[in-house]
Amino acid sequence: MKPIVTNRLIIREFRPSDLGEIYRILDVELGLVDSVEQDSSIAQRKKWLEWTLQSYEQNRMLLNPPYGNNAIVLKDSLQLIGACGFTPILAPLGLIPYYRYSAGVVDEEYNYPEVGIFFAISPHYQCRGFAYEASKALIELGFKKLKIKRIVGITNLYNNPSIAVLKRLGMRIETLPSHKWMQVVGFLENNLNGKAD
Repeated sequence: MKPIVTNRLIIREFRPSDLGEIYRILDVELGLVDSVEQDSSIAQRKKWLEWTLQSYEQNRMLLNPPYGNNAIVLKDSLQLIGACGFTPILAPLGLIPYYRYSAGVVDEEYNYPEVGIFFAISPHYQCRGFAYEASKALIELGFKKLKIKRIVGITNLYNNPSIAVLKRLGMRIETLPSHKWMQVVGFLENNLNGKAD
């Protein structure tokens, strides 16, 4: 993906030299791990970064959307402050009445593929609108250039900052409080003329 420049940010592909900073942000500050089988080590994050770098070329060769992790960098200082990107979502979205209506779903038990968006910002840079600014830029790319029909955001019931970002992006918020990992789902529809509904 070509870098996206906003008022305050550059959203770009990760580089090998980003390892130390993204490990500090994702593993040390935010305590994120990708699965229960993984540990939170610099060695594990290095494998993740290598996979991320390889996925850029593979997605281009397969003509896939630019799925994957991108660095969020401050435009003025070039300081890496987080990650964002598009992700494929395969989830039982038919459990949500709005999705059943908007996507014409007849069987709520199936999983449905959609394009999702994600963001993670260093706690030192949260509450300044950076997650919103980065996500908004990705959504514009997705709707205007990639002609994606719908973008989905998923989080848990207790992640109030992420829920606030999804709302600020104009997403319709639906909740499934008893679902294991899909407790809050945001939907943003592309009205096909370049603007989000």
